[in-house]
Parts: sequence; C-alpha cells; structure tokens
Amino acid sequence: MIEQIKKNIKAYPVIKKEFDHYIKGVHTLPQGWTKKKLFWDYLKVRRTRPNSRVRISEYFIFGLYNLTGVQQDTFMTDYEATLMMKPHAEASKKYLWDKRAFLEEFAPFIHRDWLMVRNATEEKFLDFAKKNKVVAAKPQTSSWGIGFQKLTFPENMDERELYQKLYQKLYQKDYLLEGYLVSHESLAAFHPHSLNTVRIVTFRNEEKFQVFGAGLRVGNNKKAVDNAHGGGIFCEIDTASGTIVTDGLDEYGNVYVTHPLTQKKFRGFPIPKWTEMVALCEKASKELSCIKIVGWDVALLADGTLEIIEGNHNPGMNIVQAPAKHGRKEEFRSMITQFYEDSRTGDEADRGDGSSSQQLCRCI
Repeated sequence: MIEQIKKNIKAYPVIKKEFDHYIKGVHTLPQGWTKKKLFWDYLKVRRTRPNSRVRISEYFIFGLYNLTGVQQDTFMTDYEATLMMKPHAEASKKYLWDKRAFLEEFAPFIHRDWLMVRNATEEKFLDFAKKNKVVAAKPQTSSWGIGFQKLTFPENMDERELYQKLYQKLYQKDYLLEGYLVSHESLAAFHPHSLNTVRIVTFRNEEKFQVFGAGLRVGNNKKAVDNAHGGGIFCEIDTASGTIVTDGLDEYGNVYVTHPLTQKKFRGFPIPKWTEMVALCEKASKELSCIKIVGWDVALLADGTLEIIEGNHNPGMNIVQAPAKHGRKEEFRSMITQFYEDSRTGDEADRGDGSSSQQLCRCI
C-alpha cells in the first residue's frame, strides 16, 4: 500500500501536466463540470480501474465522467483490447506492422506505386519522382499517422539536387514512398485535403468471417492525414447498412454534426460501395492463414476503385465505441471466444495461452 501511494505521488505531476495540455483541445466542458473536477474524477477512474489503464483521451471520448462504475466497465480501453487480441493477432504483426511486408504480401489488393527508399538506386528514385509528382512518405513502421509527409516534386526539378537532399533525408528515416491517392468526390466532400478512409474491423477463422465494427475517418484543418491522433474526425458506421449512424468526434471528445470546414453532415450518410468494401476485406483476410483480427483501412479512390491502404494487427477500438457512446467490451470478448477459443482442440486448448497462433503465417 505504501509503495502504491509513493508511486501515485510520483506520477501526479506528470498526469497533471498531460491533463492540462490535453484539455486545451476540449472546446466545451461537459455541463456541470469544471477542469478541476474533471481532473480529480479522472484520477478516481484511474485509481479504481488500474488494470484498464484508462488514457485521458479515452476518459473524454467515452464520456466516462457521466457514467456509473458499471457503465464505465462496459468500455474497453486500447490496453484491454490489446491484451484480448494479442494471442490471436501477434502472428500477423510481421505482415501488417511493417508497411513493406504488407505491400508485398497483399500485392493483389495494392494498385498504387510504391518504393522503399533504402532499396532504391538513384535511377529508380528519380524515375519514381518523375512518374509520381505527388507522393505520400511514411516511415516503414509507424502508426497514428506519425511521420507522414505529403511531398510534391517540382516540374523543373534539378535531379541531382533532389537526389542529394531528399534521398538522404528519407533514407536515414527509413521511409516508404507511395503514389499519393485522392478520395472519391463523395468522401472528399467531407475534407478534400486528405485521403479519407473507412476502418473495418474484422474477425476471421478459416472460412468463418464477420465484421465487428466500422467507422469513417476524415481529416480536418486542411491536414493530409485522416487519423484522429493527427487531428482528424471519426464516426461510426452501421455494419448492416453501411450508413453513418453517429455525429463526428475528435480525439478531444468534441462533437461535430457537420464537418467544421465543409459543413458536410455525418449522420445518415451512406458509404458508397459498402458491400464491395466488406467483400474486399473478407478476401484480403483469407490471403494469409494467420490473419485473425484486423482493422482494415479502405479507400474509395477518385476513379471509383477500392484500395486497401493498410491492415492493422492491433486496431484501436475507439472508433466503434466512442462516437455512439456504447461500450462493447463483452461483445468483443464474446466474439473472440466464439471465433477462436471455442474452436481450440488438443494441446492448444490444454495450454490456453494461444501458443499456436504464434506460428509463422503460411499462405493459403
């Protein structure tokens, strides 16, 4: 007990600093709440649920300040979701976390040009730059849109200067270059400055496949990324109809009936080609035997075609909980049991540690 108290005292100034920084992004405080009251309530939630490791953003976007303890427990934090998924998702990490590995293994679903800078000769690098005047530059292993850059190569570029300056910079940070993609006009209407994608979380075990949840992610403030951690807005999609059923929400819990830049309304918007998107994810999920739980990011491009941008082996569950303010922890846990644990046999069931899912993937 004494050690825990010491630990809490030591952590207090760090948490307070993070909280004060975070709350600057909250446009309007919840009715009846002050900053001070919210901070102490957040500490209470952390203290009473130490195993959940509730982040400040989760406290706000889930609206935990207005919920009873029982209601709070219905939400799964990223930490809890990661623990539940790990035995069934770890084996696919090497193919999904590494962007190059993903592009190679899922080549049938990738139509955009791409280039690993570290593996490119000067000639290949310059040829790529000539062919793709605008590119998306991404670190080979990253998430949350961290390190993303939109690069535009000048028409009359000095090739030698471009190679010497840009190549070395991208090489040192192990960057991947991809031809820049543009959203179809229907999704670009929300925010034309970013590639707006649909996140579809799927479960798969052999021929058994099901969509757990989905949401639309759009950029904001004219930024090129749609990720919430990069300032984007997200909303939930009804998986049966493909229609957006919530208002938009950002990382700070701010609600948007319409997009603040374009005034495009979120709720009630039908996602174009929804059925085809789900079918594409199902087909991709069967590409490798180790694909179990994945959060697919799918784009509808300007020409009407579908493109899988990436697959996430450890997808965050905020997008399928926060906008509608419905906790789905038990539903998620139940699906894991139905898909994987009920089907275990022999030594695997006896161990109960998911060891068999740690084996390397094999193509089906």
